[in-house]
Amino acid sequence: MAYQNEWRPRFSGVHHKSSYIVEGRPVGVDALRVRTLNFSQHWRTPGIVEVRYEVILPGAYAVALLEQHWAGLVEDHQRFPAPEDPLDQALRALDWPEPARALADPLTAPPVLDFFAHELLLHWFDDGVPTGPGFVLNTVGAARMVGPDVFIEGQARPHFPDVPYAYQDV
Repeated sequence: MAYQNEWRPRFSGVHHKSSYIVEGRPVGVDALRVRTLNFSQHWRTPGIVEVRYEVILPGAYAVALLEQHWAGLVEDHQRFPAPEDPLDQALRALDWPEPARALADPLTAPPVLDFFAHELLLHWFDDGVPTGPGFVLNTVGAARMVGPDVFIEGQARPHFPDVPYAYQDV
């Protein structure tokens, strides 16, 4: 499924902050993609050494994307309560807030971002592999609000177009 970065043009410019760091160095947005199939699983190609990434995405983007999925999320939690689930607890504590309010709340934002981090990455960077050298994001280690914006960090693998990669066990 190709998302083709449909969200990024809407949230570019001086009013929206975004940055992309891999191994402590800035990289261009086109050098990053997100692994969709088997996200968070080990790489099947021998010898891959994962590297750390950090991205900051515009908070307004996060709110807009969450708004598309929010009614279903709230309905599921209301119909199928899970009192031990931190996301369920946080949503109930704020009496089923809208996405902007949930992300602004220091207790509710972490479980909301944990739940939506992969979707936020996927719709911002697209799935698949970069067309040139770059990185494929594979895990989310942490996600949090930094002021009005979303900070996500995790592990990625370097991508080189001339290297064959295995995508499933055989």
